Amino acid sequence: MKFIAIFWALSISFLLAEDAKFTVGNFTFTATDSWVKAPPSPMVKAALNHGEKEGPLLKFYHFGKGQGGGVKANLARWKSQFKGEAKVTPEEKTYGEQKLTIVTITGTYMVGPMMSRNKVATPDYMLLGAVIPHPTGDVFLKMTAPEADLKKVKADFEKLIASAFPKAE
Repeated sequence: MKFIAIFWALSISFLLAEDAKFTVGNFTFTATDSWVKAPPSPMVKAALNHGEKEGPLLKFYHFGKGQGGGVKANLARWKSQFKGEAKVTPEEKTYGEQKLTIVTITGTYMVGPMMSRNKVATPDYMLLGAVIPHPTGDVFLKMTAPEADLKKVKADFEKLIASAFPKAE
């Protein structure tokens, strides 16, 4: 009986692991059980909440070749979503052969719908983002939430990115 239970648990884990794979642009990511799939939208190619359905939301964007701006344009755009002085910390990373930029921005974030004039200035907020360049179109990851919440998520965020670049055996 114990063997059957273990076999069943392993089978379910395998199925969940298969469902956790998703592709955005040219990259296939594997989400661990730290992430919960959220519904995408027309501009958002994939979305995940961290920890639970109401946890911080990570959105994946891919607009195609030559679209969406590069690293500098997105860092400037993301910084402009903060009111006043925001601390911008870009980090150049390499996973396998892939170079990319991860950025942390902290300060007073203007919370609200993208084109709304009724945004609310919310202090102690954080944006965790990434730009993964590719000739067929860059992939952009963006996550915003209270700073205390996103500081706890950063390691899982980087692990999720790394999942798209498996080490050569």
